[in-house]
This record gives sequence, structure tokens and C-alpha cells, in this order.
Amino acid sequence: MKFGRCIGALIIISFLIISMYPLPAHAETAVDVSPALNDLNHAITALQNGKSADTDFSSFKVWWQHHKTAISKSSLDASIQLSQDISSASLDLLNGDKKQAIKSVGTLRQTLQDYQSGLYGGGRKSGHHSLTSYITELRNTKQSMDKKDWVTAASQVKQLQQDWLSVEGDVVSQSQNIYTESEKDLVMMDAYLANPSTRSKALPLVDEMITSLKPLASANYGMWDAALIPIREGLEALLVIGAMLTFARKANSKPAKLWIWSGTSLAIIVCLTVGALVSFLLSVAAFGNNNSLINGWSGVIASLMLLYVGYWLHRNADIKRWNAFIHSKTSEAISKRKMVSFALLAFIAVLREGMETVIFLIGMAGRMPASKLIMGIGVGFGILIVIGFLMLKLGVLLPIRPFFMISSFVVFYLCFKFMGSGIHSLQMAGVLPSSVSDALPSINSLSIFPSWYSIIPQAACLLIFIVIILKRLPTAASN
Repeated sequence: MKFGRCIGALIIISFLIISMYPLPAHAETAVDVSPALNDLNHAITALQNGKSADTDFSSFKVWWQHHKTAISKSSLDASIQLSQDISSASLDLLNGDKKQAIKSVGTLRQTLQDYQSGLYGGGRKSGHHSLTSYITELRNTKQSMDKKDWVTAASQVKQLQQDWLSVEGDVVSQSQNIYTESEKDLVMMDAYLANPSTRSKALPLVDEMITSLKPLASANYGMWDAALIPIREGLEALLVIGAMLTFARKANSKPAKLWIWSGTSLAIIVCLTVGALVSFLLSVAAFGNNNSLINGWSGVIASLMLLYVGYWLHRNADIKRWNAFIHSKTSEAISKRKMVSFALLAFIAVLREGMETVIFLIGMAGRMPASKLIMGIGVGFGILIVIGFLMLKLGVLLPIRPFFMISSFVVFYLCFKFMGSGIHSLQMAGVLPSSVSDALPSINSLSIFPSWYSIIPQAACLLIFIVIILKRLPTAASN
């Protein structure tokens, strides 16, 4: 069975990669940054009052020169980030741009607070923040909001969005609802803080995140926590691939099946390669924005492709049209162009869900016994194999018309959901503005978010789907 062999190969490769994961390195003793934070706080206060911050910032730079080597030994990531932030702040102060200087000095202060909270780990680029450290970061953001230091709070929320990837695996493995709500809250906080008239609405959201994440911070992981990740993330990709494979089998097109499997296999290899690079060469936090971009663009592209595939499946629900299609193609059954598009769709669907799965599992590695992690991954993919096998068997047994009708509805549902979640990820990455509207609904299960940027494209997809259904009604009635 090709399906079982492919997933089995994925499990084996996953085991090999996980077995090579390095144990977290022990960090050097962190440097006390309290004096530096005092200097930066005084500098920000001076700038906000229209005064010079040169004295306080010079005092901070003296502290930095004395402790730069120690911080570098404690955390190379923190040292590099601090050097970049100091350069930006120095340039803004030199140019006399007080508004931009407040923002850049605030960013520098946030980096120091992150280092103090343990968010940068040890000297090795592990980038594995703990939920406890992330909650500390949320509390620092809350303090800025309480003080009505909105510029600093906005910068801190941007950092929270970047650091989210390091802890989202911890969250999603315990609660899908809290995970989805937290992602939505991060986008909404960013939107509220960007508008002076809505800034106060951000405070309840950060309180909500702290309250919901706090019980998860002390939880222990088990086998089923690891198993649920591939099941949850892989199911939607499995629906897409299963529908296309069943169609290819009904058309008796071996080349089409080969193209679909090729796209799927390539996506799996890419996901595992990226996972290895993130684990060994990069930090998870550093990859966060790129992962949001991948999820965003792949979601939008997959949604548009699914819209076409759904239309095509629904169109071929007519038995006469299907028979004419098969006979007209003779031995080819499916055109080369359509087979390539199937492979591309399989690649995008697996890449989107597979990237999340790999990053989530990397986040769990080292935080639970390796035996339970490996067993959980095996159980998760084993359940996916069973589901995939049943889908293929039942799909082939279904008569032509019910198969195409069911498949088209599933595909249109995924099209609607991928569009919403894709645009939401682009907002997380900063490609689209994080604007929200209190008048819009929010339904996590359908990836409906309170933003016109996602609602309008989803409404367009829904409208097209309704038009396609209405156009097919006279044909269906005549059959």
C-alpha cells in the first residue's frame, strides 16, 4: 500500500531526526541587568518629557561594554540582538528623532527584559522559550499597558508575536481552543494598540492570555499529547490528498497518482529539512516570522486552487459528463496540466500542515521522555494511516455522483478555512495590517476572524460556491 509506505517512511525519518535532537545546553549564569534597565527607563522618561536622554544612554553603554562578553557567553542570541538594538537606538538618538528614539530604546529595553526572563536560553541557539517565560513576557507587556506606555506595549506585542512560535507547540498539545484564541488575541492586540482610540481594549486581551496560559505552564506531557499533533495538523491535508487520490483511482490514471504522491513526498522532505535546520542551525523564535509567511501564502494559494478543484469536482458530478470525460481522454484519463496542478496542491497542503507539525514536535522535544515522544508520533501517524486507508476504500466504493458531491463540499469547506487562516497568518507576519472590527463575528472552527481582510475574501469564496451550486441545480434535476 503506497499510502502506508509513504507515511511509514515519514515516521522513520521523524524518529531519526528526533533521536539527533541535542539536549538543551546549560546556560552560563545570567547577568544582572537591573542597572541597565534603570538607565533605559530614565532615558525613555526623559524623551517622553522632551528632554535629552544622552546622559542616561551613555551610562547604559558603559554598562554594556563591561558586561558584553559575559552576556555573549550566557546567550549568543541575546548578545547579537542587543548589539543590533543598541545600534538602532544610538542612530535615532543621534538624528534627534525623539519619537523613533522612544520606540527603539523601548525595543532595547524589551530585549533586556526578555534576557532577564530567560527567553534567550543558553549560549546555544536553542530558542526554546518556556511557557513560564512567555507569560513573564506577557506580564511585562501588561505593565506597559497599565502605565499607558503604548509605544513600548506595541513593540512588546510585536515581540510576543515573534516568540509565539517557540511556545505554540506547548499550547496546541494541551488545548486547541486556547491556542486559536491566543493567536487571535495577539493579532487583535496589535490592531488595538495601533489606534489611539482603541488602545484600552488591548488590556483585557493580555489579561485573558495570561489567565488561559498559566494553567498550561506546569502541565506534563504524555504520549497522547504528541500523538494528537500529527492527527490534528495532518487531517486537513489528508482530506485534500485523499479526495484527489480517489478521483485518480476512479479515472484509472496511474500517472495522476504518481504526480500526487510526488508532490506529497516533496513537501514531507521540505518540512523535515526545515525542521532539521531550525533544530540545529537556527532558533525557533528566529524562524517564527518565516513560518507565518509560509502558512499565510500557502493558505491563500491552496484556497484559490481548492476553489478551482471544488468547482471541477462539482461539475463532474454529472454521470454523463464523467463518462464523456473518461472516454475522451482514453488512456491518459487526466491531462498533464491537471496532474501538475494536483501535485502542486498536494505539495502546498502538506507543506502548510507539515511545517506546523514539525515545529510543534521540535517544541516538545526535550520536554518529555524520548520514548513517549516517539511512541506518540508513531500512534498519531498510525491513526492517520487508518483514516487515509478508510477514505480511499470508501471513496472508491461510493457511486460517482455521491463521491463528487461529498468531495466538492469538503474541498469548498477547506477552501473557506484555508483562506481565513492564511490571511490571519499574514497578519501575524506583518504583511497585512492587524485591523479588527467588533462588528464582525469570530468562529475559530471555521477560521473566521473579526477582520475585514479575511472576512471579505472568505465571503467571496462562499458566494462563488453558492453560484456554482445554483448553476448545477438544473443539471442535477434533469439527471
